[in-house]
Amino acid sequence: ESYRMVYTAHQRNLLEIEYKSKGFIERKDRERIAEQTGLDDSQIKYWFQNRRVKDKK
Repeated sequence: ESYRMVYTAHQRNLLEIEYKSKGFIERKDRERIAEQTGLDDSQIKYWFQNRRVKDKK
């Protein structure tokens, strides 16, 4: 069963800003973003993966 994560506007904005500054996310940046957004490490990692795929289309 798949589960779809819904991000708040605040979370998406922060993630987009990070993505625009660099397309790949390092652990220290994930930890910082996790603190700012309340998301966990894997949610941030998957968001970045999906965002890169979206850019390729």
